[in-house]
Amino acid sequence: MENVRYLFDDILENKIKIEPVDKSRIAEIKKEWDRVSKPIDSFGKYEDFHSKIAAIQGFDAPDLSHMRLIVSCGDHGIVEEGVSQADQDVTRICATNIGKGLTTVGVMARSLGIDIMAVDVGINYAHEVPYTLNRRVKYGTCNFLKQPAMSVEEFSRAVQVGMDLVKDSKECGYDVLLVGEMGIGNTTSAAVVAGYLLDLNAEAVTGRGAGLDDESYSKKRAVVSMALSMYSGLSPVEICSYFGGLELACMTGIILGGALYKVPVILDGMLSLVSAVVADRLLDNTRDYLIPSHISKEPVSRKLASKLKLEPIFDANMAVGEGTGAVMMASSLRLADTVFHDALKFGDSGVDQYENYNSNI
Repeated sequence: MENVRYLFDDILENKIKIEPVDKSRIAEIKKEWDRVSKPIDSFGKYEDFHSKIAAIQGFDAPDLSHMRLIVSCGDHGIVEEGVSQADQDVTRICATNIGKGLTTVGVMARSLGIDIMAVDVGINYAHEVPYTLNRRVKYGTCNFLKQPAMSVEEFSRAVQVGMDLVKDSKECGYDVLLVGEMGIGNTTSAAVVAGYLLDLNAEAVTGRGAGLDDESYSKKRAVVSMALSMYSGLSPVEICSYFGGLELACMTGIILGGALYKVPVILDGMLSLVSAVVADRLLDNTRDYLIPSHISKEPVSRKLASKLKLEPIFDANMAVGEGTGAVMMASSLRLADTVFHDALKFGDSGVDQYENYNSNI
């Protein structure tokens, strides 16, 4: 507990500094892409992200061989207000199946050799959840219309769980981390957090989550609107403590840990983008260590990515969660990496080297 408070206080008191990723180093690495026998910059953002990962890792080319997807799981007291079509038992059931590797993201990750870890940060269940790593801080959050979702101390502990997972993962040899989440009701909490962070109203931040009908969607938007009218002038920590989720806090910790331990983190959709905005508010330059994947169906996703100055590659109207978009991005990056290493170079292709007049790094 003391360690959690100490580290968290250090971040809040600006005692920890994160250096931005060296853009000149990214540009230097990216020059190797110009040697591939193809039109200059023709792999677009893939060249930029591929080079950025190498710069974060401190290599001349990225190591994408050892990846781990960490799926943070937790329950939300706000489901009492009828904002979800499922009850809290589904969080536990899904967390178990994620840990087994049987869900959509598990099947995808297994096909790519990406290890998957489900982490119980706040599932509302009396026993340990099978096939999950037990790092439970609390048995779910409280209904934030009645009382704060969690205390600052509980938020701090959940953030520390995420940071520790990054440290442990790096020590285990993982070169890239992916984030995902599972938590019934979490798009409601994330919508409120996004509204406070970006100064947006309920209409702008509230989506249908896992597929609400019109009546439930109207109820959800009303809940978000009420929450956004409760306070003003909140700090990021207060916003997350009053309205956030334990799994969202854990993702914030993973994102902070990526910057602290120099491990690139591939984001998923709206929920991870909310956690990323929080992390970047807590620790400057955290965004430099992030790789975006996709713009989800949730309406505030694009605004969150814009706030982070990140440009996700996919816009497929997805709303799966669990890190699915992050795994798809990892797959694409590995394909780009194959081109980078194995495609003909200009010197071997019979085509004269193209000149690069378009560098935007």
